[in-house]
Amino acid sequence: MGTRNSLWRQWPKHLPFLTGGMLLAAQLGAQHNYELYNNGSIISNTTTISVWGDMHMIGGNLTNNGTVQVQGDLYSNTSFQQRGSGTTLIQNLNVNTGQNQFIQGSYAVRGGQAQTGVDDGSFYDLVLANSQGIVWLNGTGNVADVRNSVDFRNGAGGYNRIITHNPASLPANGSGYSAVFGIMNPAGGLGSQPDNTITVNGNTSGIDNAYVQGKLRRAILPAGGAYGFVLGLQPAGGTASRGVQYTRIDFAANNYDVITGYFQQGSDNTIPGTPVQCGYNIGYFGGIDHGEWVFDDIGSGSGLYQMWVWPQDHLMPAATVWFITKDNAIAGLANDCGPSPVGLDRNDFTGFSEFGVASGTVIFPVELLDLSARPVDNNFIRVDWLTGTESGSSHFDIERSEDGQNFSYIGQKPAAGNATTQTGYHFDDHNALPGILYHYRLKYVEIDGGFTHTHTVSARLDPGLAEFNLEVWPNPVGDGQLNVMLDLPEAQPVKIKVYDAIGKLVYDEDFELISGPNLLTLPTDKIADGSYHLSVDGRDFHTGRKLLKIKH
Repeated sequence: MGTRNSLWRQWPKHLPFLTGGMLLAAQLGAQHNYELYNNGSIISNTTTISVWGDMHMIGGNLTNNGTVQVQGDLYSNTSFQQRGSGTTLIQNLNVNTGQNQFIQGSYAVRGGQAQTGVDDGSFYDLVLANSQGIVWLNGTGNVADVRNSVDFRNGAGGYNRIITHNPASLPANGSGYSAVFGIMNPAGGLGSQPDNTITVNGNTSGIDNAYVQGKLRRAILPAGGAYGFVLGLQPAGGTASRGVQYTRIDFAANNYDVITGYFQQGSDNTIPGTPVQCGYNIGYFGGIDHGEWVFDDIGSGSGLYQMWVWPQDHLMPAATVWFITKDNAIAGLANDCGPSPVGLDRNDFTGFSEFGVASGTVIFPVELLDLSARPVDNNFIRVDWLTGTESGSSHFDIERSEDGQNFSYIGQKPAAGNATTQTGYHFDDHNALPGILYHYRLKYVEIDGGFTHTHTVSARLDPGLAEFNLEVWPNPVGDGQLNVMLDLPEAQPVKIKVYDAIGKLVYDEDFELISGPNLLTLPTDKIADGSYHLSVDGRDFHTGRKLLKIKH
């Protein structure tokens, strides 16, 4: 090591320029502005490498089982590979203080999860400790991935923010950010991101930090789980749709592999026609003045999931009901609404695209409590709906579509006219063919001839489709226990989870259930009063219910 140190002093601005062979590093020190160049060498580290200047990885291999501390910027290309289970510390404690640091090149998992450790330049553990609170990604198409965990703490009582673009010229929207930061550890949760910026009441513009500003991608387990995407745009106050825009996705069994997300302000999510949800006419769409969350997977994955959103830094209008929109349409579980856009969730989504929020205040002439479609004995499809109150109702036309766009009349049911109590209806479609996904909606017709369409529900006849029935009572529930009845066509394992209003898991248990009815009891005496979501996942189904815990 003494001979090599004498060679370093011959280069006025570089730490070693390595062109081949292996460097076994114990403690490498450099002077201010000194740099480390690797042009094809194998570097193996078991303790600490300290680089006071920039680090250039132009090919070669770094096996890091200790700590690599960099006080300048990081560069690499697509031929560089990085191994080991050590830590990369980005910190300007001694030199380059008062400056941001950036990552440039291909510190990436070059493909999906299957490429991890194959042709891989990614970090294992990454610690962000820049004194200015910003580490950014430089260059179009640049990806910086972490295989294990990322620590956003800067060591000085604050936090760092990852910006996936040059901060000197920031795009207005997430789609314009040129790079992507990735958490390629497929475990669920926040990916080691602190949740200090996430509140339940909306505006956090004063403390926006410790999040990914721009684009964030995450590896997803095939078995599913809850994945937080702490992302957004640059911090701002007032009603600006900037700052952190937190969302969480709860996956059932899936094959999505890797999901990328960003936030797009001013994105129109208006639904055509006169949409109705949870018994209310929907009149406000939060896309133009707030924005939407945009997600995509690297392939053509599939699987059901539940979406949660926490709109931040924006004053939403007062409204009675809220729900999540997908691609300027009503999708997911019918009548899955909430009283606030903050901590709002919706079940039974599949495929990825744009998600916004919408709300309504004017009640629909018919209070539609539930609308569903299901196969019966795999011989016909039954459309069920339940109304709470009706005023001046004449009848319901049942309409069906195979593409979800073009609907045709297939039948009619007389309405109650005027009702103040719940009324149940059903229609059996005996003309449904096996293997086709049919979409159904109701055309509610008033006595005076006016009419309104409901949202759409879907079902398919399939001999392999498992039929089940879920009942939950009492709801609201007090201190004691919640009863969950599951009637299953065959024995199978089932997972039951309960989340609170801000997405925290408060109950998680696995059950081995038998064919037929299963009565389960969940304790409720140790959870606080409030709104909750019950999630039920079986081998071939995913469903859920909203719960309310109150004192009796």
